[in-house]
Amino acid sequence: MATTYSIAGYDTFIYKTSPAAGNWSLARDGNGEGTGGTITRTSVAITAAKYNARGGGFSWRVYRTFLWFDTSGISTPPSSATLKIYGYSTDDADFFAVESEHSSSLVVDDFDAIAGWSNSGVDNEGNVTKYSSEYDVSAGWSTGGYNNITLNATALTHMADKDDFKICLIESVHDLRNVEPEDGVAYTTGLYYSDYTGTSRDPYIDYTVATAGDNATFFGCNF
Repeated sequence: MATTYSIAGYDTFIYKTSPAAGNWSLARDGNGEGTGGTITRTSVAITAAKYNARGGGFSWRVYRTFLWFDTSGISTPPSSATLKIYGYSTDDADFFAVESEHSSSLVVDDFDAIAGWSNSGVDNEGNVTKYSSEYDVSAGWSTGGYNNITLNATALTHMADKDDFKICLIESVHDLRNVEPEDGVAYTTGLYYSDYTGTSRDPYIDYTVATAGDNATFFGCNF
């Protein structure tokens, strides 16, 4: 088993809001509004929300988390890999890990830097490249330890093909699928980032290095 940690300074959240008199689409599509910078943890790392606004109406908010891993030393797809996220809090924000194309500076323009993403107000579930199955936080999200997100075959291939392996954690029920949250409801999931002191709560990937014998076939025989 080998390990690669998310690079400090290269992971954070990017968010966007739409104030009263705005709408859900203005909060979800296009460039972001701000970033978490070097924040160490937050309860809104993955968020889709429709808050009651002061003075009436609603305010919509979307937060997406972006992670960056150095995979330059991986030349062959691992036989398995697990993304490890140290949980901070949750209020029912299920999510996917999907392929990201964000820049090293992690600026507001990277809010929609998700491979395949369309800003046309559509359901993007079939457009993005998924790196995991949907994570159901109600089935168990530890706020005092690591949570395991199994990475799929596409992710394993990209870990070998790319020197920089980038992930976006995106709320799945509303943000990804373009379903406006209910009035006055916030779906959030919180986590720790790599700027937290030391590495005891940093996001990281555990992966199994493939060996020459993995799935080797010779004249129809497996060894």
